Amino acid sequence: MLNRQIDTPLYEQIAEQLIEDIGSGVYGVGHKVPSVRHMSRHMGVSISTVTQAYAWLEDQGWLRARPQSGYYVRARQHFASERGTATPPLSRGEQPAAFTKSERINNMLQRLNQPRQINLGAAIPDPAILPLRQLQTHINKVSRFNTRQIVAYQFAPGLEGLRQQIAVRMRDVGVRCHQDDVVITNGCAEAVTLGLRAATQPGDLIAVESPCYYGILQIAAMLGLKIIEIPTDPATGISLDALQLALHQWPIKLIALTARYANPTGSAIPSDKQRRLVELAKQHDVGILEDDIYGELGFPVHRDQAPLMSVLKSYDDDGRVMYCSSFSKTLAAGLRVGWCLPGRWYQQVIESQTFTTFSASSLCQHALYSYLQNGQYDRHLRQLRVRLADNSQRFLDAIARYFPADTRVSEPQGGFILWVCLPAGVSALTLYQLADEHSISIVPGDLFSNTDHFDECMRLNCAVNWNGEVENALATLGKLVTQLARQ
Repeated sequence: MLNRQIDTPLYEQIAEQLIEDIGSGVYGVGHKVPSVRHMSRHMGVSISTVTQAYAWLEDQGWLRARPQSGYYVRARQHFASERGTATPPLSRGEQPAAFTKSERINNMLQRLNQPRQINLGAAIPDPAILPLRQLQTHINKVSRFNTRQIVAYQFAPGLEGLRQQIAVRMRDVGVRCHQDDVVITNGCAEAVTLGLRAATQPGDLIAVESPCYYGILQIAAMLGLKIIEIPTDPATGISLDALQLALHQWPIKLIALTARYANPTGSAIPSDKQRRLVELAKQHDVGILEDDIYGELGFPVHRDQAPLMSVLKSYDDDGRVMYCSSFSKTLAAGLRVGWCLPGRWYQQVIESQTFTTFSASSLCQHALYSYLQNGQYDRHLRQLRVRLADNSQRFLDAIARYFPADTRVSEPQGGFILWVCLPAGVSALTLYQLADEHSISIVPGDLFSNTDHFDECMRLNCAVNWNGEVENALATLGKLVTQLARQ
């Protein structure tokens, strides 16, 4: 109980007792602590005193507040300093080259789709955390009332009503566009492919983050493009100094990157750095392809932090930024509905799509248009962001408990990807093979680069339905890493 005879303020005593309870396991990561009102009655103090204690615990990273829900235990980021671990370091760049690992990626993707696997590898949300019933309702609805429309071709640029909904949503990130600026695509992959094809020619050189999402590397290889990898910070994104040096030294045609919650590092480029990046592209007259597929999955922010609401396209005043995104990571990957804002390359994108895929599925476009009209999507996003934030903290906590002390891991503020650097000498490819024997999937880090810089790294997918099986899988991975480190 509280001691009113000492100088320590009551709110600090309450906070210290909660810290002890968290440390002893009374309240685990993601668990709700007693409400302010309950704690006030239990401790015999005012509501304002408990509120002050919880606010202090939130400031220190012990608790996370959820609007209209209460306070929940966070995984402590101080594990890094206490155990000697840290976030992954700034990566290194490389000379221009053609991508050479497509076959290895294809082989890995085939194994990731096996149903027996505990999926900690493929960046696909578990169906259990998606609004499948609501989507099914709208699919049934349009199948019944829009039969003629959904059995007909949907030509580029796509369903007008859906494009209008997307144009409205883009205003949330400071992008004022018209529905006629939007092109509906077969997922984000087609948006990226159409953009790269429109803005480059075989043999051209593009700059990418390092590490970079392997899908972009594969598409570049398919289009006959060369890549130059630019050093990238796992927290704040691509190095502008290194990018500027590369732009001076090499005939770069286009920059391809993610400003919000990059895959695989989870990095987020601060708004002022986004503005400077677009200015740098203007100075050297190069295009930018922005993949924002995780952009709507920013975690609920701390009360004294501003959310990252801008994108590179927010600062584009001459159409040089091609913005690409999708509903694949937020609603359902199998719907295959994405979109792009091609900017100055609009006509080339339309022509290319018209003579290849026409557009995305008519059924899926009509169903999504119906779904977006009634506000269900924003409600789903609010719930999903909280769940992914909690999952990320649970993963960080598990890695801190089960992996060797010199493991390093990213601490993203959005998305559902963790980038893990294993102890020196531990091969992520070997770990991938051993994990597969335990029906656990991961993605080894060397697939995210044309180099061997990330052979000791791996990517983990946090968009799972957290349960004992997932925690046991992480514990198993930790044991395997420990064994490999000892060897």
